[in-house]
Formats: sequence, C-alpha cells, structure tokens
Amino acid sequence: MKLQAIITIEIDADDFVEAADHQRRIEALMQHLRDPYPDAGLVFKERRAARRGPPAANLQSRPLPRPSGKLRNYVD
Repeated sequence: MKLQAIITIEIDADDFVEAADHQRRIEALMQHLRDPYPDAGLVFKERRAARRGPPAANLQSRPLPRPSGKLRNYVD
C-alpha cells in the first residue's frame, strides 16, 4: 500500500525578504522529516490574491458573430 501525506501551510509575506525567511525556516523543519523519510519533497508556490470587481476591458470577450445565412457572390 502506498500513502501520500500532504501538509499545507499558507503564508502571508509582505515582501520577498520575509518570504525567503519563511522558506528557510520551513526547509529547516523539513530536514527533520527527511531523516526517517528520505524521499520527502518540498514545493513552494507563489499564490496571488483573487481579483475583485469587473474584469479589465482588454480581458472581456467579444460577442461571437451571428451567422446571417448570406453567401458570398460567386465570380468567374
């Protein structure tokens, strides 16, 4: 049987310096887990806050053209 344990830690950092400090502390804690579990992995991902309000004008989709049924003129 195979098991996977997932630990999630949400961190709010004001800048990259503070984020790096958190990362160093978590990596030090991870060393304790790697002693009994040498294949343990650690991944950091930057999460961005969700945008609030209406989408920006350049992100709005254009309406699809409606078919008119009119064909192009045939020319020899």
